[in-house]
Amino acid sequence: MKKLSLVLASMILMLTVTACGGNGNSNNSAATDAPASADPAAGSSSTDQPAGKAKIKFYTFKADKPEEPIYQAVQAYNESQDKVEVEYESLVQNSDSTDFMKKLDILVAGGEVVDVFMTGNEDELLERASRGVVEPLNSFFEQESITPEDEYSKLLKLDDKVYGILPSSTQWLTVFNKDHLEAAGLSLPEMGWTWDDFRDYAKKLTTPEHFGTYFHTWGEYPNIIAYTEKPHPQLSADLKPIFDDPSFEYFFNLRRTMEKEDKSVEPYADVLASNYHVLQQFFAGNASMLAVPSYAVRAALNLEKFPHEFQTMYAPLPRSVDTEELGMTNISGGGLAMGAKSENKEASYDFIRWMSKESYKFTKEIPAFKGVDGAELINGFFGENTDLIDTASLSKTLFDPNIQMPDTFSVPYGSELKAIVENGFASFILDNRSFDEVKVEMTAEVEKVVQANQK
Repeated sequence: MKKLSLVLASMILMLTVTACGGNGNSNNSAATDAPASADPAAGSSSTDQPAGKAKIKFYTFKADKPEEPIYQAVQAYNESQDKVEVEYESLVQNSDSTDFMKKLDILVAGGEVVDVFMTGNEDELLERASRGVVEPLNSFFEQESITPEDEYSKLLKLDDKVYGILPSSTQWLTVFNKDHLEAAGLSLPEMGWTWDDFRDYAKKLTTPEHFGTYFHTWGEYPNIIAYTEKPHPQLSADLKPIFDDPSFEYFFNLRRTMEKEDKSVEPYADVLASNYHVLQQFFAGNASMLAVPSYAVRAALNLEKFPHEFQTMYAPLPRSVDTEELGMTNISGGGLAMGAKSENKEASYDFIRWMSKESYKFTKEIPAFKGVDGAELINGFFGENTDLIDTASLSKTLFDPNIQMPDTFSVPYGSELKAIVENGFASFILDNRSFDEVKVEMTAEVEKVVQANQK
């Protein structure tokens, strides 16, 4: 187990003398199977509830407005059954999950009962789980007689315990500018193409007007393979740094070669200086393809933020050259979680399960729940926008039966490890250092973080 910092330790001391909340209730077939209401204004106030209903609070960073899809989903849940009433508690109105988590931590430390809450990413949830303030869901799955891995494309787990369910999933894929593909005489790559093929595509797509691809500054981009084909992107199962894995030297040097020799990617120094949005250069037509999470799909419809006229096409992520595994990708997302000290845990579980299976109808996001028809879902979401989104390649990419993830594990200090790789790569590419030099430094830094979090 991990050793908490002094700051976290002080938080734990507060939590031991105050109440942290959540609510729970076992699976309720009436709640799960009843049709959802699509009325944005639907819902009951917390002061007008039928007698006998279990009352729980749901804390979110989504706005408390009738037009907010998550708000609509919660009201639909309230209408779908007569056993649970969910009170919608929005702590911020700007959808900033970081600010939200800070405010939620303060409430919990002050004794607020938080039955169910949502997080913007996996690390936010698992860091709280490591403090003991999140309820594991394993016993509820057992009570329902289901294997959660059969139900969801990914679960948020720590030490083999499930602490969160994803209401929607973000899957890494490759997006292409259809006009640029056609101009280069290229067809969409098929499942099984490699990162060497990616480099070749980038060279062929590059013109005096645009680069073939774009790499962002995030910690995934120094070695995407580590996020798609390894159980953990920086650690082995015994919590040792994995920078000796050949994929790190390969990808670091791939990035350098594409920038310095091929000239097929915008220089990293320029990317740092420009502070781009991760999707900006692609939708501006300045990069022909991009390996990116699937939130890029819906962003194609946001013409106010990303004005463009071309159709986006989709393909799987490349695989590493030395593997024969097909369909490896990274699936991520924020989680729905239950407070460890909730007095209504069964009701909270019922709500979490319903949201994981039904909220996509309101948010129009790809669910982590596997029980959906992919082609039907994609056509329903984007069938009227085929001028911007190629629904055929999107459906084929997202719901290919070969899509898989390695058996992953997480640590609550993952964001610190990610930052170490970001800094290591920046030093490698900007200071023209050798990979071996940078590897030694990254290894030492990761070992320090791991040691600091050991008990």
